[in-house]
Amino acid sequence: MVLSECREMLMKHTLVEARLVHDFLSTGWSVNFKDEAGNDYPLTDVYGIPCSYDSLKQAQDAVHEAGDCPIKVDNLFHFSER
Repeated sequence: MVLSECREMLMKHTLVEARLVHDFLSTGWSVNFKDEAGNDYPLTDVYGIPCSYDSLKQAQDAVHEAGDCPIKVDNLFHFSER
């Protein structure tokens, strides 16, 4: 789902949260929006390819561009921060 579609769904209160997931293969961060039924909607480019961000801050900024919603950071990354 592209950013404009995310904005529209957030304005309609269809999406309830954004989940930021660290991808160990690409060493980047992806954004998945979640609706009330628990369905995931990855943030993609116009070709349908999931967007990957270099840092957690960039991924958070992408969510803020879409709109205001709670953000949950995937806990799988935190073990490597110790």
